[in-house]
Amino acid sequence: MVKFSYTAIMVNGSKTKGIIEANNLVEARNQLKSKKLRIVDIKEKNDNTFSTRKKGKKLKPDTISHFCRQFSIIMSSGINSLVGLETLAKRTENKVLANEMNRIVESVKKGSNIADAMLDKKSKFPRLLGAMVATGEETGTLEDVLSSMAVFYEREHKINQKIKNASTYPAIVAGLSFVMLFLFTSFIIPQMMESIMDVGGEVPFITKFVMSVGQFMSKFWWLVLIMIMGVSYVLLQYIKTPLGRIQKDKIINKIPLLGKGINSIVSMRFSRALYLFISTGYPLLQGLDHIKASVNNSIAEKAIMGAKEGIIKGETLAENLEKYHYFDSVLIQMIAIGEQTGQLETISNQMADFYEQESDIYLSRLVAMIEPIMIIGVGIVVGILVISVFLPMMNMYDAL
Repeated sequence: MVKFSYTAIMVNGSKTKGIIEANNLVEARNQLKSKKLRIVDIKEKNDNTFSTRKKGKKLKPDTISHFCRQFSIIMSSGINSLVGLETLAKRTENKVLANEMNRIVESVKKGSNIADAMLDKKSKFPRLLGAMVATGEETGTLEDVLSSMAVFYEREHKINQKIKNASTYPAIVAGLSFVMLFLFTSFIIPQMMESIMDVGGEVPFITKFVMSVGQFMSKFWWLVLIMIMGVSYVLLQYIKTPLGRIQKDKIINKIPLLGKGINSIVSMRFSRALYLFISTGYPLLQGLDHIKASVNNSIAEKAIMGAKEGIIKGETLAENLEKYHYFDSVLIQMIAIGEQTGQLETISNQMADFYEQESDIYLSRLVAMIEPIMIIGVGIVVGILVISVFLPMMNMYDAL
């Protein structure tokens, strides 16, 4: 038996919390429903956050998309789900995915179901997918749910690729600039200055400064490399902490073009996940927990959790999201219209498409702006190097 902590709404409308024992998550839900409790939140005891899952190599969105599409085809063909998962596990080249499918098969053989295995804290699958599979199993629409999730993660993969492509160019330029600066200051410029000083040429301050940098780099290049790697490691570890994530997201949000682009991506993820839960009939209060885990932005997560608390009090989703001033006013207005007219499913899907296009526009603009900025930066560095070389040469010619 496993202990589950839960938050629920009683028949009289009051909120209650407690702990219940059951063999799995579905059984725990059924027990609470039999007591006429409306579930707000339920999870394994001591599993306080979505980040408590076993650490390790994660499944990428494109891998999850392929899995959902293949599993959907298997379900539509009438093949037993366990046989299908075992077949997919044998044929996939991704060892993490193969291990996950085998783990699900073993779990189901012990009396669990696919959704419970996916929602287990050992699982590498996203909680969003596990929640959607649970809905598919309960309603008998698992095939359709898997097809929808395949499209969802395919789009998520495309967005991630666009972000990666946008950051590749500046990373390459910055790396080559550093290598160029190291070679010039450590080897080329010192040799040229040595020849100039041998014939009595005067070395100006800017050249001495560049030579000093070069001497330090040539002697302590290993120290510079260790410092760069150390600072990068510490920074990456810091932004993984709750405080670090908040600080990172706040800084990004203040950068005009980049902030708008990330906001559009987060809004797209939110709208798409909201549509999935509403279209499958999944309870919105529980769905918001999984939507929170999918947006990958601490500011948006805070707004979503605040909206959940407001909905429990009987307020609307739109008015609570508006209080946190993160999501775009257009999205807030459209959600409000959807709630008032009962068309939230259709509107959330339309807004997801809208923000997907918006994110493409912002990322394209960002790439277009980065190129001239990097060229200007490299030009300044090259200009300093050229001046440091030509000034002593001009002084030497003047002396002659």
